Amino acid sequence: RNRETGAMAVTSVNTEDYKVALTVNVYEYTDVESYLDVFKKAKATFFISEDFQETCPEKVVKILESGHSIGILKKDVKASKNELYDRLAIRIERMARITDKNIDLIRIDEEDCEESVIKNIYSIGLLPVQWSEDDADFSQGDIVLIKDIRTAEEAIKKSAADGLEAVTVDEL
Repeated sequence: RNRETGAMAVTSVNTEDYKVALTVNVYEYTDVESYLDVFKKAKATFFISEDFQETCPEKVVKILESGHSIGILKKDVKASKNELYDRLAIRIERMARITDKNIDLIRIDEEDCEESVIKNIYSIGLLPVQWSEDDADFSQGDIVLIKDIRTAEEAIKKSAADGLEAVTVDEL
């Protein structure tokens, strides 16, 4: 949240449901197969980098076929509305061709959470998503950033032990 303006990306959801959203940032070097193996009994949202999207479209499809959701992982979103749209339009269209789905989630960094950036992201039809907690310190309604396979396993165990269903950001 930008303390001065109140503009914010989604970091958690106030919900009565016992759910938590687990998320993974996916880069060209990410071992997606291992994550999919770990997430067989839980759902997650995978935020896809441009390099991964371009070089591994079949793995993007496999993520969806495994019951998970996807979003765009984007660095450097500080731009005017038109510039931001131009930067993202190609990625959004490519992702739609790969998946036959409209992608409306975008993961942004904390340094990109200026009011103008957040407003621009919303205005082009995307939902800016961050995270409320890293790895293992989370509770009901949180969006959790999973950084590696070990912490994915721990987060799944913790969510089950706490009576929380691990879901996608969309389901949260």
